[in-house]
Amino acid sequence: MMIVLVSVFALASCEDVPAPYPNPDNGENGGGNTNEEVAPAGEGTLENPYNVAGVLVYIEGLGADVESSTAVYVKGKVLSNNTSEATITQYGNMTFDIIDEGNTSKTFKAFQVYGPGNKKFTAVDQIKEGDEVIVYGKVVNYKGNTPETVGKGQAYVVSINDNGNAGGDTPGEEIAPIGDGTAEAPFNVAAALAYIETLGADVESATAVYVKGKVLSNNTTEATITQYGNMTFDIIDEGNTSKTFKAFQVYGPGNQKFTAVSQIKEGDEVIVYGKVVNYKGNTPETVGKGQAYVVSINGNGNTGGDTPGEEIAPTGDGTAEAPFNVAAALAYIETLGADVESATAVYVKGKVLSNNTTEATITQYGNMTFDIIDEGNTSKTFKAFQVYGPGNQKFTAVSQIKVGDEVIVYGKVVNYMGNTPETIGKGQAYVVSINGKEEMPEPGEDNPGGDTPSGDASEYANTISYTAGSNFYDDGVATINGVSDVKVLKIGTSKATGEFTFTSSSDKLTFYAVTWNKASSASVKFLVDDNEVASVTVRENTGAANNSPYTLTVSSEDKYEITIPAGKTIKVTADKRIIFFGMKN
Repeated sequence: MMIVLVSVFALASCEDVPAPYPNPDNGENGGGNTNEEVAPAGEGTLENPYNVAGVLVYIEGLGADVESSTAVYVKGKVLSNNTSEATITQYGNMTFDIIDEGNTSKTFKAFQVYGPGNKKFTAVDQIKEGDEVIVYGKVVNYKGNTPETVGKGQAYVVSINDNGNAGGDTPGEEIAPIGDGTAEAPFNVAAALAYIETLGADVESATAVYVKGKVLSNNTTEATITQYGNMTFDIIDEGNTSKTFKAFQVYGPGNQKFTAVSQIKEGDEVIVYGKVVNYKGNTPETVGKGQAYVVSINGNGNTGGDTPGEEIAPTGDGTAEAPFNVAAALAYIETLGADVESATAVYVKGKVLSNNTTEATITQYGNMTFDIIDEGNTSKTFKAFQVYGPGNQKFTAVSQIKVGDEVIVYGKVVNYMGNTPETIGKGQAYVVSINGKEEMPEPGEDNPGGDTPSGDASEYANTISYTAGSNFYDDGVATINGVSDVKVLKIGTSKATGEFTFTSSSDKLTFYAVTWNKASSASVKFLVDDNEVASVTVRENTGAANNSPYTLTVSSEDKYEITIPAGKTIKVTADKRIIFFGMKN
């Protein structure tokens, strides 16, 4: 009897001793059975999000590694967050597991998600264990065993403990479609999405349209700007952050390349113009590779104040005496039908909007491709496709056709694939005149800002010996005033200054220098033992952009002569990116 009583008291005294692990029967981890069955609930909408049990059932129906066709909303409690600060710093996204309260055994992974408002996280502690969250995005059963959101920032947290995106907008507020896609009545995002849905997966729209919205996020890198000059960003209707339209690889106002990521900021109101597509059936966006562009940013459009959509009346009859303007050429081409060449060659007159011909194309083929417009309307373009120069002669340098030049083009025309009015290519059309002159211009001719130096290769050659410093590059070449393969030196990047040094052999240094396109000007300093001995202010150059090879047109105003101490180590630095050539001491 005594032994039994001792055993009873011993067992009773153990009731207050914590178990070494969570007891499924004692109510830990959310106040209930950690394997308690929770009934699936929700429809995946903002008004009625899936719970974790509900989304697991939905995902199970997809099959292994099959993404959902649409994004869904999922609600749950954060079980664990092992995201590192390094991940936040580098990517701004988080990965964490959520559960239904009362069941820790069935989890859903919010994988590489952004924060409320689809903005990057800035610290790991923004998501804590126990937080109640709503996550929005497409979902997948990764490798058949991990139900999660589609990663790389393609999903985001809508709210944390009922606190949503900045500004109080309801991410799922329904916005009525408005607009007809014209310059006068652009689509809002809701209307653009409705229009794109009618196209079918991966079917481009037959015509370009205008879409208006607010920038939700812009993750374009400076490297992309430097190399391509285009941006990719998402826009929304104000009041709804869940329905987005992607401005994909678009150029800036006036169909010109961007020069800095800061030109498009979150919250900017933009109008985008271009053909659209439902990429893979799940991403409504513009057709990429610079085939679309931003018409205006916060009401500010292309340089010069022209209205991109201003209607220009058709004029001319396509003869030498009365060339078509662009509006008339487009009207004429529309009568031909898709891919039907005109029976006769016609004359078309307009201003050059953009010229992305490469020097490699000039070297190999001698023709150019560029877009022309009627002054006052940048939205309606005619493509001079693979044309030769005045006198039907091959071009020798890209600089022979510049943005803003007034040209007359002669040749047969076609509506290529029913959506691109252009000349027949492969040198079957040519430029009759450039700015009223019917002669082929010399490379660099009519360069504003001063006399154009002669095209002597020795003029532009560097003869100094130098030592590389930080952010210094000597592997680039340029065509300068028609002289090809000139070795150039470059210091600086879009985010950092650069430098190099040389030992002076005399007290005179002459050189050419230009700063980056649209940088306005830059200050170049020459230092001895960190003491400034000379400085110059350098002008921007439109050819100083993207990567080598460059095409530069310079004048005497881009050439400098300074006095420096002889026999000293001279450090050269600047506050912006600079290209040097013709350095002689």
